[in-house]
Amino acid sequence: MLTNLGRWGSPLIRYRTGDQVRLVRPDKPCACGRWFARLEGGILGRVDDMFIVRGNNVFPTAIEAVLRRFPEIAEFRCEVISSGALAQVKLEIEPRVSDIGGGGSELCGRIGRAVQAALSFRPDVVLVPRDSLPRFEMKSKRFVRRNGPVAGLG
Repeated sequence: MLTNLGRWGSPLIRYRTGDQVRLVRPDKPCACGRWFARLEGGILGRVDDMFIVRGNNVFPTAIEAVLRRFPEIAEFRCEVISSGALAQVKLEIEPRVSDIGGGGSELCGRIGRAVQAALSFRPDVVLVPRDSLPRFEMKSKRFVRRNGPVAGLG
């Protein structure tokens, strides 16, 4: 349910939309001089899209934000493999150019370290051939969940 309480120019009051936000109570006023609580970073993700990896709540938008920092990436797909309470994340990365040097191991290592620094878990990063990942118009299907055995824990 969304409402603005019938007042023009008022912010919306949101009820159970499933949006994940971070509420910040300011210790100083914003530039306009108001002391109201703010939503830092806007909408961070959707509660129903969240998954848990090694005790950390992870949103697909957070993974995408890290991957978009790498101009070498043309497309990606994230596969979350769950087995009971455990989950493993596999990132398939498609490079922009065919020859990225070193078989892509350096790029995969940098991506793995960046995700670990930002989200506190290390995914399995795999380089796939160019044009092998599907392209989508409108909403993409870059995040796939499946159940199965989790290999290589450690």
